[in-house]
Amino acid sequence: MMPQVGILKDLKNVKVDEKEITHVVAIIDSMTPKERNNHMIINGARRRRIAKGSGTSVQEVNALLKQYAQARKMMKSFTGGGFLGKRLGKFKLPMVQ
Repeated sequence: MMPQVGILKDLKNVKVDEKEITHVVAIIDSMTPKERNNHMIINGARRRRIAKGSGTSVQEVNALLKQYAQARKMMKSFTGGGFLGKRLGKFKLPMVQ
């Protein structure tokens, strides 16, 4: 459990639209494994194919990719140089093999 501080305290009141989740799942399912592993390889033609395969528009695919990039950047700031990153950086976790 994360402490209820900053932007995290507002997450308990968030309502999730099931239709939106269905669209996101359809978009992700329309991607190849390579595209799921590396979002940077998704060009215009791939975006059109993903949109066609998921029954959504190219704009919805673009929005999802943009949200993913923003979330990835935010998570990187948490672990990289933010408050949590400095605190967690002191601890070394054992490698699991």
